[in-house]
Amino acid sequence: MTNKPVKSRVCWVTKEAGGRESPPPGPRYSTAARFEAEKDKWPHEAWSLVLEFSGPPDESLCMIADVSLLNPEGPTRLLHPGSVFELFEGNLLVARGEVL
Repeated sequence: MTNKPVKSRVCWVTKEAGGRESPPPGPRYSTAARFEAEKDKWPHEAWSLVLEFSGPPDESLCMIADVSLLNPEGPTRLLHPGSVFELFEGNLLVARGEVL
């Protein structure tokens, strides 16, 4: 299976809720992800995602992004429709996403 980008909906955690000061400016962003399907392996087995933003976030801080694994040899099986993931910067939860 190739590591081709998948459309995903990503919602940023607000600063008030403990997230980033503001969503990253993009258009490209990469950070560690915890997948719902493998959260028991976190953080010992973590994969980084690359997000390509198609535009700025809406008023609820959600956006559509093309998402792929940073490591082309990574487990592309995790990027299937309905797959839920969380994005982290260190120990800080910054966003939640779902593959469309």
